[in-house]
Amino acid sequence: MPDEFNHIQAYQHIEKGQQLESLGLLDEAMLEFKRAVEADPRIATAHNALGHHYQRKGLLTKAADEFRSAVRLSGDYESCFSLGRVLTELERYEEAVEAFRQCLVQEPNDPSARYELGYALCALGQFDEALAHFQALSQEYPEDWELKFAQADCYMGKGDYEQAERLLIEAWHGVPPNEDTSQLGEALLMVRRHMEFAGQTELGLKDRLYRDFGVICLGSGRDNGLDIPIYEGYTFTYKDVAVTTTRLMKLIRAHEWEFTAVISMDEDSLPLAIVLSQLLQVPMLGVEELREDDFVLAVTALATNPELYEVIFEHVPGRMLSFALSLNWPLEEGLVTDIIGVQSSGDCVLPWKRIRKRSPEAAATSILRALAILPEEDNECEQIAYYTQEHKLLRFFDYSEEFAQIEARIERGSMSNGQ
Repeated sequence: MPDEFNHIQAYQHIEKGQQLESLGLLDEAMLEFKRAVEADPRIATAHNALGHHYQRKGLLTKAADEFRSAVRLSGDYESCFSLGRVLTELERYEEAVEAFRQCLVQEPNDPSARYELGYALCALGQFDEALAHFQALSQEYPEDWELKFAQADCYMGKGDYEQAERLLIEAWHGVPPNEDTSQLGEALLMVRRHMEFAGQTELGLKDRLYRDFGVICLGSGRDNGLDIPIYEGYTFTYKDVAVTTTRLMKLIRAHEWEFTAVISMDEDSLPLAIVLSQLLQVPMLGVEELREDDFVLAVTALATNPELYEVIFEHVPGRMLSFALSLNWPLEEGLVTDIIGVQSSGDCVLPWKRIRKRSPEAAATSILRALAILPEEDNECEQIAYYTQEHKLLRFFDYSEEFAQIEARIERGSMSNGQ
């Protein structure tokens, strides 16, 4: 009798939750679904509904737990698909593959599950199997540009960059008007950067940062600007800061970037931001003072917290390039700044933090003094040529012209083959 009462009560909470959802009262609906699960945890519908609300709030692990409970209770397609999607978001791809395979046991031809399975397999590096799924789907849906994009991703993983390039161009032609093409552009640039290093197996840090991320790496006082090591537990001197700053300024002039403002990402970066503001002859502003027509140089001394920078970058209204004297987090964590001095591991120390804390203005004066006595570098031309002549496809590059040039080259090749 108590079980039957709880069962009835759970369905009452589910019904009320669905009514609240229809009214747009999502948090209130979520509370009802929680009550339904508490009243009777044997109802898959309640777990699925609660899982979707956890997913909506970004509570992905909790969402996965609820969907997994629903799969155990019913094993239906919806539960398996929802579990697979949230596991993909969590980058738990092996588990996601299993969930999507269960979907296909029930609905073997379902295009959504086939696509998601291909995506998870590609993420696991199982490129041939993923490609087979995407190619089969592409035959059924030849106008779907996202399937061509997905195939290109697999070919990139296999190292076949020419085929990836061709598919990206085909995808570009199939994108509907007003659709965001930024990911396509970024993928094309990555393909082209890899093609620049075709046949080379031994790449240094500067090459790898450019090839894999489209990032500029300037180096510091212990290198020549071309062969740049990873700096481990480094204590920067004012001369080191001056070396990186000088290389940055010369590259800015070579590219003719006309910044309108400098922002400091945190208090410790103020001395460096003050110096760059003076050298560029533009104001140093707060994020709230920026306008949409600004071109901003965002300055960091030691970049240690990706989440912090992601939040700040989202609030910069106009164009922006980000610069970090030292990038102090693993590249696999993402959010690499556009320009870095060096990549560091371990604790690094800034010269104005080494002995006693100096005012930002006094530290900026010390950087300027070091700049004034810094000798010219013998390989300055080679350093500038690296990013202005040899490897120009930076991640903030305007890729529309690059697409046009590649299309023309492919078209010429097609005409030649036809003849």
